[in-house]
Amino acid sequence: MKLPICSFDAKIGVLCPKCELKLRNGELTRTDVDISFMLAKLVGKLPLLDKITLKRALEVDGEIVLLLGQGDISLIRSNPGFVEELQTALGRRVWLTEGESDDRKFIESLIFPARVMTMNTVWLPDGSKIMKVNIPGRRTSKFPIDLEKVKRIVKETRGIDLVVRFER
Repeated sequence: MKLPICSFDAKIGVLCPKCELKLRNGELTRTDVDISFMLAKLVGKLPLLDKITLKRALEVDGEIVLLLGQGDISLIRSNPGFVEELQTALGRRVWLTEGESDDRKFIESLIFPARVMTMNTVWLPDGSKIMKVNIPGRRTSKFPIDLEKVKRIVKETRGIDLVVRFER
């Protein structure tokens, strides 16, 4: 498993001077470090973790957002029970997405298993963006995703205001 901190640091639970400097300079956050420690301990229970790359870890409203490496989402989706096991082990809801993907793929992975029908970006004069996402069907009480949480995650990670609509 590749982590934002040294693998040796993650295994022993203490930062080396190099990683400590990254933390003080703001290249790493305390959440990156804490989640790296937790994931390193879970590799024995969840062997799939050894195949993924963690780019960043964020905490949004008490839930964890893991920004993974290229192709890791498809690897995780091939093992359907993995996310539930990870959430149980960490004791919190976990959102998975690829950190270096484009905006469309980023949002699609957050609202999975729902599909994105269309996506439009509106650029505002102040340089900010609003992204309109249309999802096929209609919203029911059984819709599995908290869209308000997705909006906050997209705003904090990408700086994009998200508007979600359902269309038949």
